[in-house]
Amino acid sequence: MERRADERQGISISVEILDPPHLGKVDLVIRNISKSGAFILLQRENCLPVGRVVTLRMSGELWGEKLSTVSARVVRVTDEGMAVMFQDIDFK
Repeated sequence: MERRADERQGISISVEILDPPHLGKVDLVIRNISKSGAFILLQRENCLPVGRVVTLRMSGELWGEKLSTVSARVVRVTDEGMAVMFQDIDFK
């Protein structure tokens, strides 16, 4: 059963993890995104622990907002990547 409050969109946009900088400057891909979070494709060994707050830079425009730098918290890690919940975005 789905527990998500916001509908996910399948999308491929670039995202860069700015902080923590352990990955260096790399372009990653978001597999799906909603107004509350996203799933970032990433090898498990490069994923951050659940609960870690990260700073992301995303390109593109979603829901009428130009995305740039956002804060998010890691909420789930799988073999395919990590799910993050946005902390400072208020989409209408």
